Amino acid sequence: MAVGVYNKKYKAMSFIPKFQTFMHWWGEGLYNGLPNSARKLFRTTLPRLLLQMLDERTVDAMWLQDGKQQTLGRFALQDGNTKLADALPKYTKGKPYQVELRLGKTQVLALQHYFPEAVKENLQQVLGYQLDRLTPFTTDSALFDARVAQHDKGRKEILADIFVAPKLLIERLKQQLVGIGVETVQIVSVSGAHPDINLVVRDNAVRQQGWSKIPLYFFLGTLALALLVPLGYKYRRVDQIDTALAEVRSSSTEQLSIREKLVEAEDALIFIEAKRKTSPVALDIVETLSAAIPEHTWLERLGIQGGKLEIRGESGKALSLIDTLEEAPEFSNVRFKSPVTRNKDNGRDRFNIEATLEVPHAE
Repeated sequence: MAVGVYNKKYKAMSFIPKFQTFMHWWGEGLYNGLPNSARKLFRTTLPRLLLQMLDERTVDAMWLQDGKQQTLGRFALQDGNTKLADALPKYTKGKPYQVELRLGKTQVLALQHYFPEAVKENLQQVLGYQLDRLTPFTTDSALFDARVAQHDKGRKEILADIFVAPKLLIERLKQQLVGIGVETVQIVSVSGAHPDINLVVRDNAVRQQGWSKIPLYFFLGTLALALLVPLGYKYRRVDQIDTALAEVRSSSTEQLSIREKLVEAEDALIFIEAKRKTSPVALDIVETLSAAIPEHTWLERLGIQGGKLEIRGESGKALSLIDTLEEAPEFSNVRFKSPVTRNKDNGRDRFNIEATLEVPHAE
């Protein structure tokens, strides 16, 4: 008899997680089916604990909620007896909030760089490819983020603000924050930078928000009718996807061109990485070209065979590249292997240059 009662209780308890999963799916479906203008009524931005670094040992703590700022005080990171959580407003304890670590300008590397406008939507990915060329850091040793500062449509270029911080610095600061009771950091920003700059991986936007209770009470009273809303949302999403696919097909030529350039860039990076491992001399040639070639020039192909170097790409002034490479002691007999042509899309010169290497080479 006791075993039967236990089994019934176990089945009832195992049903609870499934019901919670269903309610979560149902609630998200309702939210996504609402018009954009009405979504703000059902989501609230989570409060934020802002930690402003004064130096590597001291932070100013502030509490941000509903557009208001409350100063919590100044804390020493090495003071293990102080718990920052004790300084938080009492009504916030046990409730979710975000932690933002704001670095000073002296703690990050800030720079600007021009990119072709084609990489505007993939700026983060392209910056990851070129981080070791633009900065002393690699993607494995630093955290970085960037935002478009200017867009020159005439020259088809964008100017990006780039912020880089060593991973060791961030990890050390996080460990020190644990000592004063801060377990996790969701945002690492920079003083004076764009407010969306975040040097760490962002959580999903929905996870950074909380539910507003008043509209939820209204939804509980209309449960039966609201069950049909997610189905309507799914059908609406299918129509939106079909429309989006039709638009993509109509403009596929330009997108395919951008994709081909990205693939060529990835191939070039793979080639360089292979040469780093198998041919140190080839790496020297690549470093020499990186220093000699001006910013308005992009390489698409680089080949070294025997004592010959061949490079192909686009440049704002292709004719001046011959003199530039001739000045380098590593090259001689620099010449165009084929006639220079003009790229009608961006106005740059397409070139194919061949040169003789004056340094020992590996087959």
